[in-house]
This record gives sequence, C-alpha cells and structure tokens, in this order.
Amino acid sequence: ESPGVIDHFAYDPEIVFGEYNNEKSDRVAKLHQLFNKAEIKNTIADDIHLDIWKKFLFIATVSGIGALTRAEFGAMRALDGVRQIMYQTASEIVAIANAKGIGLTNSDIDLVFKVVDNLNSKTTASMQRDIMQGKPSELENFNGYIVKQGKALHITTPANSFTYNCLLPQEQKARS
Repeated sequence: ESPGVIDHFAYDPEIVFGEYNNEKSDRVAKLHQLFNKAEIKNTIADDIHLDIWKKFLFIATVSGIGALTRAEFGAMRALDGVRQIMYQTASEIVAIANAKGIGLTNSDIDLVFKVVDNLNSKTTASMQRDIMQGKPSELENFNGYIVKQGKALHITTPANSFTYNCLLPQEQKARS
C-alpha cells in the first residue's frame, strides 16, 4: 500500500523457517524468539523442504492458470474445466516433488483447493498480475521449473508444459 506496508488481504501472514538440514539450531531458536518479541506470527518447520514445496504447490498451481485465463479466483474456481486443469497442474507438481524425495500428497492438493475456495473471489496471483501488465514474472521459477524437472526426471508434465509454453512469448517480451 505504501513503502514498507503490505496489505495481506487474503490471509494472515506467517513466517515459516528452519535450517536447510532441519536442525533445531541455536540460531533458529534465537530467530524464533526475535519474531515472537516483534509479535510476528512464526513457526519453526519440522521439515523446511516440505513446507517450501507446500507453498510452491499452491502458488504454482494458481499463478500460471490465472495468467492464462486472466480471471480472478472466483471465476476460475467456478468452472469445472479450469478446476480440472489446476488439479492436473498440482498433480504434476506432487509427482515431481515425490521424485525428489519430498512427501507431498493428494491431501496437500486438497488443501490448495480449500484455500482457493475460501479466498476472496476477486483474488489474483502476483505472477498473473505481472504477466497481465507486461512485466517480468516468476514463470521460469514456477511452471518452467516443473517442466524442466519433469524432463530431467522423465516425468510427463502436460498441464505445466502447456501453461509454460503458452505464457513464454509474453515472458520473453517482458524481459526483452
């Protein structure tokens, strides 16, 4: 809204953090104390990799489809065909995560859809807004990452590939 001020209209913000090796180190404990003292909602992750992938699962599932449809979450979640594509996108992400030893499950996909169904119907993803405004986006880091990992791991990713390749010309134009 202004320098240093973020309006978290869609959810109650929380910082989830931890060591890369999931060790409950002194610095993690100190950081936890500092966040608590500053009254910042925070959680020490039991498995930081799983938590990162859960966040990734949500944002990568909705961002590309939002950019393709140019629709708000309310419109996307109301259409069975769009929901199916989002579900396929999420299933491909879970398959890649599992191949990398990350324990995402179909229950995590269900949570993504629960969040989508409970967000304000006017919500859009930041990547979607960037692409719609002709700005560089996280396309390479979201759907592009899943496509590249699918190729490397010999896992088909048709939904992510379609989304990535359809948005790539706009991304390249924004970056030129």
